[in-house]
Amino acid sequence: MKSPFLLLCVAVTSGVIAATVQPAPVTNPPAYRTDGGGNDKLRWFQLKPGEFPPEGAAQEFAGELIALDHINRTGALRLDRTDAIPRSRWDETSPFTLLSFGSLRFHGAPAELKDIPLGTHLHGQFFFEEKAGKDGKGAFTKALRLEDDFSFFARQGRTWRVDAVDQGKNTLKLTGLDATGKPTEAKSTAFLLFLSTQVWKGRAIGSLTDLKPGQSVLINLTVCTLKGPGRCTDVWIDPESRDVASAHQLEVHRQFQREHGLPGWVDEVDNAQSIVTVTLFAGFDPKLRDEFVVGESLSSAVAEDNLRTYDQGSDRMRGEILEVKSVPAGPGNSGVRIKFKTVTLIEGHRPRHILRLFSGKWKPDDLPKEERLYQ
Repeated sequence: MKSPFLLLCVAVTSGVIAATVQPAPVTNPPAYRTDGGGNDKLRWFQLKPGEFPPEGAAQEFAGELIALDHINRTGALRLDRTDAIPRSRWDETSPFTLLSFGSLRFHGAPAELKDIPLGTHLHGQFFFEEKAGKDGKGAFTKALRLEDDFSFFARQGRTWRVDAVDQGKNTLKLTGLDATGKPTEAKSTAFLLFLSTQVWKGRAIGSLTDLKPGQSVLINLTVCTLKGPGRCTDVWIDPESRDVASAHQLEVHRQFQREHGLPGWVDEVDNAQSIVTVTLFAGFDPKLRDEFVVGESLSSAVAEDNLRTYDQGSDRMRGEILEVKSVPAGPGNSGVRIKFKTVTLIEGHRPRHILRLFSGKWKPDDLPKEERLYQ
């Protein structure tokens, strides 16, 4: 049987917009299985400890967030119904663990799992874990990236055109537009609209009467394919409302990162000189890089794969920044490498171990007890 997880963005049945990504032709096909016409006798790409994955190795599919544990960065999706999934398996729960270098986006900005409400429809990139799943035959459980509909479409420069609003029938008819403003499908899709739908207008919450034909909007959805195309939880009707949502989420994440540190793994250690080189994981606001300045101080805390530290209030090691360098970026890899000289080398300062780095400008405090590994 072919994998149920084809390279899909929103590809679902029952009249929902299909947006299957067509893979670009390759002259040297990878030595692992991919969706879109690859050799299905090959194994799916297998992650290697301490290595970032290559472009195009993850599988894409979407679903509704139905469970989460933000402390351990785990959760579960109810997958969208697609023609690639047998009807007997529709609406099954698909557990996931966010990789240490995995990231999330919400409202077009970096996010943590705790920022995303249950019920949010998410698009994700996942890696196969052998011997996982109920039958032990493996499953796509390792999440590289998760993003809400707002972020997914905004990243591609895509929006929706309002074609009709019918409050009597509780429908909002929309047509997808590409980055040039051209329709991406031949006819509109009728999403469900309720009094509980939040309509965002400028810097305030508007009302359903603010929805007008011809508007270019972004939406967030829930219960996609379970309730037809899905229900609109939020509609942003103008650029200002979208900018406000993104700016607010960005500040939420900046505060979190300053309090918890930027995660990355150790590339090299010079034991003789107590110099540690770290590549930061992707998914943080790039402006935070500017707060790491050569010659200034930083501190580091050892973390586990779930990015939890032990007791950062007392076990952070101080040091001096020697270099902040740009390197080729990629999936999970921010392309930012920081070299620092630490006052004391500890057990966690080993290649491929994970550290969280704090700029000397930040004032990190103790974390809540449930967030610490050492309690």
